[in-house]
Amino acid sequence: MMKLFLLILISTFFYSMQQENPKLNGNYRIVFEKKYEQQTFKIELKDSIFKKIMPDAVMYKGKIKYEKFRALLRYGKDDNPIEIDNREFNKDTMKFAIKSNIDISKTTARGLLIKIK
Repeated sequence: MMKLFLLILISTFFYSMQQENPKLNGNYRIVFEKKYEQQTFKIELKDSIFKKIMPDAVMYKGKIKYEKFRALLRYGKDDNPIEIDNREFNKDTMKFAIKSNIDISKTTARGLLIKIK
């Protein structure tokens, strides 16, 4: 009986230790820094899928890949991924960086995701 109680206690402890990673959700407007000034657009984030909505109403869909310290938003293997630090998740304004497809360590653009209410 004691072994069963101990087993339940240990399993409950490990279950509570497993924290679910936060997910990206909401509608945001992308604003690039002056240095990288590009066309702005809207983006809808919902768990593991995102939609990029251009000003001319063209929409692109992509996937969100969650890693330990960041999330990468990517349409396909040929496109440059958008990187968001997981400490920024679910804030009204989040910083992002667009990385080079060839070398992920190089940044090609930066800016802010501003929440649309």
